[in-house]
Amino acid sequence: MMQVAFTDTELLLTEEGKLLGKIEFSLSDNTMTILHTYAYESGRGIGTILMQNAVSWAKERHYTIVPVCSFAQKYLKRDEKNTKQKE
Repeated sequence: MMQVAFTDTELLLTEEGKLLGKIEFSLSDNTMTILHTYAYESGRGIGTILMQNAVSWAKERHYTIVPVCSFAQKYLKRDEKNTKQKE
């Protein structure tokens, strides 16, 4: 079973103690800046799962997402209607 954990600067996705992927971010003035997205296994939708959790976290706290990394930019472009983002 996959588990999600947040630290002050990362969103981690693990399964049975193994790190599957992570998002590195920074927080400032109600803005979550997504710096990097890493998926350590392909074909499992790890990046999408990470982004879904990041978007949910940000929405719950009324944070705006600023996507710096290209994966986050592409994900949010596809999912524009569910998220506020700064250009």
